[in-house]
Amino acid sequence: MRLSEINPQNLQDEDIQTIVYSDISDNGKATKYGLVFGNSMLIKERVTTAWEAYRNGRIQKVILTGGTAGVSNQEHDLLPEAIKMKNLAIEMSILEQDILIEDTSSNSFENVEHAFALIPEKINSIALISSEFHLKRCLAIIQKKYSTLDVILIHSRDGFSDSDNWFLSDGSWNSGRSLATYEANLLIRYAKEGKIADLDIAFDKKRVYK
Repeated sequence: MRLSEINPQNLQDEDIQTIVYSDISDNGKATKYGLVFGNSMLIKERVTTAWEAYRNGRIQKVILTGGTAGVSNQEHDLLPEAIKMKNLAIEMSILEQDILIEDTSSNSFENVEHAFALIPEKINSIALISSEFHLKRCLAIIQKKYSTLDVILIHSRDGFSDSDNWFLSDGSWNSGRSLATYEANLLIRYAKEGKIADLDIAFDKKRVYK
């Protein structure tokens, strides 16, 4: 079933699990550029994941994204997410010459658009680095605009919104459950609106999802 065919009403936990967390495995490949998606509340986790990929030779250049107008910037901090990430990345020993900065975007679509404008060469692949709950959307955005690109998904775990623990929390704001539920509904909506690739979701055929 395609994302756009799913009825978002009364999604159950196993529906959310399948919509958000299926088919986002890391294939272990290496590439030159790693695009790190901004989130004011998950900067340390995502930069740490980028550093590990950089240290292990999976990426050579790190593109850090995010401005000040993102929904996660609840403190209304005037320092862009990308700059905060850069400061942390340098502390972690990522060389400054290997860091590209995109500090004006306010959402994932702009993260991609502005980040790709920074890449000075034609590329055949790219690594996307973000939280598990966010990777399906990142993938769908890339596949809509750059359908021939080989995409490598690198998970950043935070301990509360990951595939094996999001359902353990209540629905309060910014809990794992709220993030995963929000993401499932957003994926369906964006697919129906034609804003992202209409990905195939492999539901259990014994259940009815319409």
